[in-house]
Amino acid sequence: MSKRTKKVGATGWMGPRYGIRIRRRVLEVDRARSRASACPRCSTVTLQRVASGIYECRRCGTRFASNAYVFQPPPAITRAEKEAAGGNA
Repeated sequence: MSKRTKKVGATGWMGPRYGIRIRRRVLEVDRARSRASACPRCSTVTLQRVASGIYECRRCGTRFASNAYVFQPPPAITRAEKEAAGGNA
């Protein structure tokens, strides 16, 4: 990376426009978006963002829906919730 974008990283294309706060937020979201996450199914750190809100595990191939930029695993289903829903497990 060149010296010009050392502080601002991928938001260097914006130049002095939009203000530093907005550029820092965009940079933070950009970095979080490209990070790999742990797959809830196979528990390896191979989950990648495919599209806005869609994540796919590179190992087991399972796709998940979550937040637009950062993966948030689904909440665990408790035994009480299963029984209330009528599940037999």
